[in-house]
Amino acid sequence: MEAADAPPIWRGLTVPMTRVEGLEDVKTALKLACIDPSLGGVGISGGHGTGKTTLARSLRGVLPKIEVVVNSTCNCDPGKPREWDKLTRQRMVRDAKGEVMTKVIDCPFVELPLGCTEDRLVGSLDVQASMEQGKPVFEPGLLAKAHRGVLYIDDVNLLQDDLVSLLLTAVESGVNRVEREGLSVAHPCRPLIVATWNPEEGPLRPHLLDRLAISLNTDVSTVYSDLDERAMACASAFDFAERPAESAEAAAADIARMQTQLLFAREFVNDVELSEEQYERLAQEASNGGCEGHRGEIFAVKIARAHAALNGRELANSEDLKEGIKLAIMPRIRIRSAASREEDEQLESPPPPPGEEEEEPPEDDQEESEPPPQEQEQEEQEQEEEQPEEQEQPEVEEKDKGEDKEEDKDSDDKEEDNQEDQVPEEFMIDPEGVVLDKDLLKFQSQQKKSGRSGKGNKIYSMDRGRYVKAMLPKGGQAKNGRIALDATLRNAVVFQKMRRQDAIDKGTKTEDLRNVYIEKSDIWVKKMARKAGALVIFIVDASGSMALNRMQNAKGAVLRLLENAYQSRDQVALIPCRGISAEVLVPPTASVARASSSMQVLPCGGGTPLAHSLSQAMKLGTNAMAQSDVGQVCVVAITDGRANVPLAVSEGAETALDENGKMRKMPK
Repeated sequence: MEAADAPPIWRGLTVPMTRVEGLEDVKTALKLACIDPSLGGVGISGGHGTGKTTLARSLRGVLPKIEVVVNSTCNCDPGKPREWDKLTRQRMVRDAKGEVMTKVIDCPFVELPLGCTEDRLVGSLDVQASMEQGKPVFEPGLLAKAHRGVLYIDDVNLLQDDLVSLLLTAVESGVNRVEREGLSVAHPCRPLIVATWNPEEGPLRPHLLDRLAISLNTDVSTVYSDLDERAMACASAFDFAERPAESAEAAAADIARMQTQLLFAREFVNDVELSEEQYERLAQEASNGGCEGHRGEIFAVKIARAHAALNGRELANSEDLKEGIKLAIMPRIRIRSAASREEDEQLESPPPPPGEEEEEPPEDDQEESEPPPQEQEQEEQEQEEEQPEEQEQPEVEEKDKGEDKEEDKDSDDKEEDNQEDQVPEEFMIDPEGVVLDKDLLKFQSQQKKSGRSGKGNKIYSMDRGRYVKAMLPKGGQAKNGRIALDATLRNAVVFQKMRRQDAIDKGTKTEDLRNVYIEKSDIWVKKMARKAGALVIFIVDASGSMALNRMQNAKGAVLRLLENAYQSRDQVALIPCRGISAEVLVPPTASVARASSSMQVLPCGGGTPLAHSLSQAMKLGTNAMAQSDVGQVCVVAITDGRANVPLAVSEGAETALDENGKMRKMPK
């Protein structure tokens, strides 16, 4: 059997789901989501080469076929006429009996690329059809094509934030509304989202992760229990790569059986019932785990019903509940427990200061700790015998005390000298357990109050972002920009009568006249705007003077500000201020964890090149605004202000150094 003759679902080297070894939990999650698309989606995270993308794309082959209305723009369900959009009602076709004609198609599997634009996602104006018909015509986007199917997003953590917001708004409401370029369209939008990402390339937005019913990991250490399973996965991958057509044919029967099973389960999943005790158990499990909100138990109920339907049960049992707890509640328990653990550590009361009296033990303990009466009498007699001996030698004790004081002074001076000699040039300061000064974090509260409104919050360009307004092209904008069709047509309308007459005068027949005549002078281009990110550059004074005084507070403040930067999705950079010159330890990055780990192991000691640190921060911020989507740069300098290294020394000026390479003493 040739590769071209293979079933259509295997064209393009799509690996059958049954040929993927291991990852049984992920396979079950995908099948349950196919049975009940109201689960919203499945998130699969893992490192490179762990099979997450292969398994997600194998879902295409097991999706059961669906019935749609003929000429529907968004795969409308014939059994739900109330959800039909306006365009479907206009385009639908009726047979001789007056019934709406339908057809059966493969379940849509639409991939959302990272470079997708807003108009391609939600839909836009169909230029050719609009010019032919003389009125705005809607061109469906990816959301319309994915309705009642699967919308697959690879590397979802790298998707633009504005696209994620549009996607979540449409999926949560179940309706995609398009109000742009003279269009006013609304159509149903309920795709099943399957998202994959690599945590090493950046974190996933928390609110997107929370809206996915199931989130699983495909790392090898957590999936494969022994070497045999890893060997089988490797052998299966080589077998399909060398013989794709034969592997597809061998798996065709199993895939057809799985499709039938999913189709029947989808039909009666709404008939599966749970008892009141089962609802209470799921709610109790979510409450015990500290899950925020009610999504955990709601998704667990849906998973339990889908799992029961998959196994042909009308009543859910304990196995179905366990599956719901494992897939929907357990991941949320882990996230919550880690956060609550950090909160508990912060709320723990510090130990009492030295010298403070401890609480008295209970009376029972005091009674047990008291010695028996006989022992008390013996101790009193011994004390009375020792007292006269002490009173006989008062002068000797006074002399000894005087000599001891002189020795103590000498020893204290020696210890201080030894301590100064023993202070290393570089040493570590632990940031944990520090009590921060309220004034030290005023910057953070001011940032929250001021917000992020203004021009610095947006970046304007001609190619990326949201359509803001139309403008006349300047220079090469006509070639590089995107045509603003609405403004172009409005500008050309006033010249149509004259241009038609000119065409007739040149010999054009009436039937050959175009609907719209557009010239180069009519063209307007779109001005796009996208959200501008912020770059927070931390300058941390790690000199010797800070280490002896306030380095612990400085590290604690920076870690707190890093948490705020993570919540705001800002980029961060770290410049330590120590030694003779300052270097960028962490360049601008969205990985706050990287900056946090570098901050915790930052050594202390040396001089304070504060001038060079500020110069490096200025260069770093200027380059970031010129080369990336950074619209605002904020420099946070935590220092004691004791700068002792001139800028010329940091930049390597020969006149600032003596013959030994050390700084010259500056005249007062």
